[in-house]
Amino acid sequence: MSVLWSLFLLVCGGALLYFGGSGLVRGSASMATRMGVSQLVIGLTVVAFGTSAPELFVSTTAALRGSTDISLGNIVGSNIANIALVLGAAMVLRPMLVQRSTFRREIPFVIGASIVLWVMAMDGRVGRLDGIILLVLFAGFLYYCYHTRHPVGEEAGQMHITRSTWVDVGLVLGGLVGLVAGSELFVRGATELARLIGVSEFFIGLSVVAVGTSLPEMATSTLAAARGHADISVGNIVGSNLFNILLVQGTVSTIMPVPVPSQWALWFDLPVMTALPCLLLALILLPPRHNLVRHEGLFLLAIYTAYIVAGAVAGALV
Repeated sequence: MSVLWSLFLLVCGGALLYFGGSGLVRGSASMATRMGVSQLVIGLTVVAFGTSAPELFVSTTAALRGSTDISLGNIVGSNIANIALVLGAAMVLRPMLVQRSTFRREIPFVIGASIVLWVMAMDGRVGRLDGIILLVLFAGFLYYCYHTRHPVGEEAGQMHITRSTWVDVGLVLGGLVGLVAGSELFVRGATELARLIGVSEFFIGLSVVAVGTSLPEMATSTLAAARGHADISVGNIVGSNLFNILLVQGTVSTIMPVPVPSQWALWFDLPVMTALPCLLLALILLPPRHNLVRHEGLFLLAIYTAYIVAGAVAGALV
């Protein structure tokens, strides 16, 4: 694969991600109002699953091909990028008011799931039994989401619906297809370019592949923030991180045990993944309470930059 062809895949993938994210946000936001379900729940489930599909596809395929380092690096790196890069960028674009239920229940779920994965990895691998446990926890999360549906009120935003239900369904399905196809093209191009500079598979998964598969979250969350749907933006990130740990890692580990590639991954990457939702919760509780503002978004972006630089300088990922 030539450099020009790789760049072509990156451009095509990026375009598909943009339009896919736009369609998914428009369709899901309208469906949330039409169906009497809050935008937060839609973001936590439908949108989160759609934008986590690339992680599921890439990680499962990598595991089946024996590239488990890419698989684990993709999941850990995606969760770090989702909060520090994606949500940070969305916050810079537009400050967000966060629902009480998000920081009381959903974000603690992410913290708990991150701790569980970290503990599972301490014996040097995430095995099949660990994968089954993660899938059971995922089923419990879906059960929770189903039983916390509530009618749309002021918190979900008022929308004037002029489209038919089938148009909304088409937007959601078309958006999901665009996100999955765009991510696949982007990751193919980016992975080949990364290999040209001779970095390890874990670093590829943690950085290039992770950012590539997080582009659906980036497209969806930033577009949702720009349209004033903060619930979908934050819910998408929270839901995607849970899906990545419980569904994606659970599925991959059930298929094939995933070894932890290094002590650096165990004592740096996984702790960073666990600490970021804790930091997000702290930012939400700081004055002005329940708000995520622009300078906090810049702070998260700085953390992500420092994280990538620290990994590269340490040389432990290469």
